[in-house]
Amino acid sequence: MEGALEVQACISFFNLDIPLDYYIPQVFRKGVSHAVFFVASRGHHADIGGITPGSMPPHSKSLQEEGAVFTSFKLVKDGVFQEEAVTKALQAPAQIPGSSGTRNLHDNLSDLRAQVAANQKGIQLVNELIDVYGLEVVQAYMAHIQHNAEVAVKEMLKEFAHRCQQRDGLVEVHAEDYMDDGTPIRLKVKVSEAE
Repeated sequence: MEGALEVQACISFFNLDIPLDYYIPQVFRKGVSHAVFFVASRGHHADIGGITPGSMPPHSKSLQEEGAVFTSFKLVKDGVFQEEAVTKALQAPAQIPGSSGTRNLHDNLSDLRAQVAANQKGIQLVNELIDVYGLEVVQAYMAHIQHNAEVAVKEMLKEFAHRCQQRDGLVEVHAEDYMDDGTPIRLKVKVSEAE
């Protein structure tokens, strides 16, 4: 299990307009039966195949037309980068009529290897922290960081609600945008100053 690296998602997101991938390896410790931490990195690829170069066609009808799609894909298995499987997946969009596989495989593979290296460095650094301070202390500080982030976001939202000066302390914000085909995307957020 040590050093296991799994691609949790490598997909082209419509709402971000860029092909992104997320890599989330687990950090294991001797004597502990489960992962003690996760480290992550996000990559942006100029092209992962699809019906247009750049993997962002405005007229696509399926995610596969935007390029390679990975779901829960092991990028590294038993310490070996899975180049053959990655290459096959990056070329898979060519199976769809009018589509191409990745147009720059060398860059994709280099970028993915760089992300593996970055994550391995992250695993090393987390383990060094644990070696120095102990697992319990490091996990406690991570919990403090998460709690601080939660408090900061809540305070920002409370300030936002207060600035809007709603009678009942409830603020409702609406936003609307449209996809290329005219389909509306609507967002409504309610913020309670009391919460």
